[in-house]
Amino acid sequence: MLHGPGSTGRLTTTATTYYRVFFFRGVGMKIDKDWVDAYFDHGIDVANRRVFLGDIDADTVDKAIKGMYLMETSDPNKPIELFISSYGGTIYDALALYDIMQTLTCPVHTFAYGKCMSAAPLLLAAGEPGHRWVAAHASFMHHDWAAEFEGKGEFVKAEVKHSEELGRTWTNLLADISNKDFRWWNDRSKRSADFFFSADDAIEWGLADSIWNEKS
Repeated sequence: MLHGPGSTGRLTTTATTYYRVFFFRGVGMKIDKDWVDAYFDHGIDVANRRVFLGDIDADTVDKAIKGMYLMETSDPNKPIELFISSYGGTIYDALALYDIMQTLTCPVHTFAYGKCMSAAPLLLAAGEPGHRWVAAHASFMHHDWAAEFEGKGEFVKAEVKHSEELGRTWTNLLADISNKDFRWWNDRSKRSADFFFSADDAIEWGLADSIWNEKS
């Protein structure tokens, strides 16, 4: 059994359960099977008020929202930390999480690392101003929304109209939350299939506040 710096623990097993006790920064916290399952299977760490988001889809967003509301119930003022490393996902689920973040009474501090692409940059930018962090070598990408439609003409026309409205909504949100306007974001998305940018660009354009280089 291994112990990290500043931690102590004991592992016991029975036929059905196990537990380990760690002490982080002088605070005791029991890590049991439920914690382990929630953390590694769903990216939810209620005890430390952390949510880890990869693919942005109905399943991951549903779990993130449930975890955030549970954390808010536990302490409505203490920040929640949302860690994002994502290639993106569906616009519906991204907007669902964005909207829920606006309803929480506790601030959400956001962190981007690895990749923050497609639907993910808006969620980074939706964090508490002054607490939106990016890893120095994180890669960002923004693009126009794409969809494939099949069916009768009227159905396809309705779907295209809806997709265009969603795209405008998304671009308006980016413009509201950054220091670039609608036309700027819209032009970048139309220039090429994928518009890549850096962590420094994200900070300069108002999607994030600072480079994340914390050590303790």
